Amino acid sequence: MAYLMSTHRTLVGVDAGSRLVQLAEYPAVSPQFLSVQSTAQGSVVEDGPLRGFRVELMREGAAFVKDGKYLSALADGRSVAVNREKRASWETFALIPEDRIADYLTRPGGDARRFGERVRALNAAGKPVRLYCGAGRIHRPGFLHLDKYLISPNFYLTNFDEYFIFPFVDLAWELPDDSVDYVFHEDFIEHVTQLMQIQFLAETLRVLKPGCWHRVNTPNLLAAMKRHSNFKEGFRGVYTGEPKHGHIALFSPFSLKEIAELVGYREIVFTTRNHGVSPHACIDSRPGTDRDDVTGNIFADLLK
Repeated sequence: MAYLMSTHRTLVGVDAGSRLVQLAEYPAVSPQFLSVQSTAQGSVVEDGPLRGFRVELMREGAAFVKDGKYLSALADGRSVAVNREKRASWETFALIPEDRIADYLTRPGGDARRFGERVRALNAAGKPVRLYCGAGRIHRPGFLHLDKYLISPNFYLTNFDEYFIFPFVDLAWELPDDSVDYVFHEDFIEHVTQLMQIQFLAETLRVLKPGCWHRVNTPNLLAAMKRHSNFKEGFRGVYTGEPKHGHIALFSPFSLKEIAELVGYREIVFTTRNHGVSPHACIDSRPGTDRDDVTGNIFADLLK
């Protein structure tokens, strides 16, 4: 017997006898589908409320579609709906062994505390602590991955000690000062407000060990505006496309340097793709084809 989990960590039963035990704030959840049969059209659910749904397998798990609509997990973490025509992370489910159900139930502060415990364990073992913030679907060996939402369900199942889901930009981390060896993120920091950016940079500075680096890879405001705007047209000529990507506040190189120095970073080194200065540096996966490979993003290493 197993269960399904999705981006919002919605848990649903697989077989007729499945009932989730009420833990934390979660009530019992009724089974949502029973068994799957392979047909010429692919795998189809045979019985239960999801009878007739086609199963689409992917790297991160499975999706369920019927009449062009996908089963989607809702943000309350307790319910699902068939309401989306395009598959995204909210429509991705992964199987969970029954004996691990309790691990994946969301509890207030649960993953934040687990993250702190993991960092302390690595410190005690004399091992480096490398953080990858806003990881999404990119998995980096040897890093602890932080996300606000569960974007990679299968990775969460198989690398539970390396993936932590909590609003890590919205709160202080339960970490000691000077406990982290490297912080890295790409195409992440532009998705939060300017105030949150300052709070995040201040918190990463606090937890970094002296002499260690924080690498920022983020879209370049100046490059985006120069590439897409026609300022001679005034108001109508200003590029307004960033919000459609969820971008809230973009940096220019100067503004990033100014804010990083404001919170206390003592040196800011601007580099290029795949040329981070830290000994823990890894390959940059961004930008993609949507931006210029050289000028589209800012690559900056901040030294504590």
